Amino acid sequence: MIALFAALVAVGAFIKIPMPLVPITLQFAFCLAAGEMLGGKNGGTAVLIYVLMGLIGLPVFTEGGGFMYVLKPSFGYLIGMVTGTYACGFISGLKPKNYWVKLAGALAALAIVDILGATYMYFIYNYYLDVTLPVSELMISAVAVFLPTDIIWCVLVSLLAYKTEDLRLRANR
Repeated sequence: MIALFAALVAVGAFIKIPMPLVPITLQFAFCLAAGEMLGGKNGGTAVLIYVLMGLIGLPVFTEGGGFMYVLKPSFGYLIGMVTGTYACGFISGLKPKNYWVKLAGALAALAIVDILGATYMYFIYNYYLDVTLPVSELMISAVAVFLPTDIIWCVLVSLLAYKTEDLRLRANR
């Protein structure tokens, strides 16, 4: 299952809608699904494997692969996806296991991905690329543009994970 979700995240990177700084992809949705369905440790491991595959040179990132990808402004989102997937799975596994707990895990993942992604992007643009990127522009083009879609992913993936778990529990009775 870990390998399957690592592959899904890789495929999700190529199903994209172009945007100015970072494209909207299915990557985040598959990261949420990994956390919700595999738990924090296994879900985080799946996304970490995906990131490591890209860093060793496999072209699984939205713009290719290779170790130098760490210098791309969008790399912070990948760090956020590993961390966010772990947090999502950890929170989703807390008692009581219901839809609202799963949604809280997904929203926590969203916050982590956006905070780490935007912070990394800010520092890469302003201090490595020496391109002034004001915080206001960063918040609009790297966070606000994605929020509606990402919130929809959180709601849908949490519902799917909850219903899947509910069906599994009923089948085991």
